[in-house]
Amino acid sequence: MKETLKGKVALVTGASSGIGEATARTLAERGAAVTLVARNEERLGFITREISAAGGQALALETDVTDKDSVRDTVERTVEQFGTLDILVNNAGLGLSGRVAELRSEDLRYVFEVNMLGPLNCLQASLPHMRRGGRIINVSSVVGKRAIPKVGGYCATKFALNALSDSLRVEVADRGITVTSVYPGTTRTAFRENSRRTKDEKRGWRPKGITPEKVAEKISDAAENGGRDLYVTLPDRLFIVGTTLAPGLFDRALRRWAKD
Repeated sequence: MKETLKGKVALVTGASSGIGEATARTLAERGAAVTLVARNEERLGFITREISAAGGQALALETDVTDKDSVRDTVERTVEQFGTLDILVNNAGLGLSGRVAELRSEDLRYVFEVNMLGPLNCLQASLPHMRRGGRIINVSSVVGKRAIPKVGGYCATKFALNALSDSLRVEVADRGITVTSVYPGTTRTAFRENSRRTKDEKRGWRPKGITPEKVAEKISDAAENGGRDLYVTLPDRLFIVGTTLAPGLFDRALRRWAKD
């Protein structure tokens, strides 16, 4: 793989597994120095050692994205280690299942802390260090464009993240910094199993999904070239087009699934 990001420094949140891990590895393969951020220090250390053994540059920092001081320290240590910060990938996220009428406010509040305020903490700490050509990449979801039953709370956090991205994109444009929203569909990770549940509700059918490596390639493309909105697959894009053009039809199609 060509080192198209050689000389760049990236920080990836939620990097101990799934999309975050795959993204950190892909960015390193493309030549970027990478700070891996998560709460699982042991797993981060393992991934970092593998990246280093393959010839990459990596730093593992245990971080709680909901803690502004923890995030600020992580960004400062990244700049101390590598000299700058060019790319921020806000990937850390937590799922929440449950019908809207049954959601617990404490669960929803915490998921908002992770999925929306976490990225806010990270971008606010990172922006002062970013030069022209900086990239902020927020990992959203197709259900952040069209909410579906039984995960309305989670969908709300991604809608909020999209609003943050849209505002920030315009605000930093004159600085030459891009803000990209990435919209994966179903991905083959442990995300669903690690989500919070309101009750013992059935998870319901879902597509088989794509590998986290495929999402990581899209994120890494955004790290190279910027961009506004990136969909990982054509069906993801068609889903959003269809729900935009015929929202009532999709409401009816989802009713049966909502009854399960």
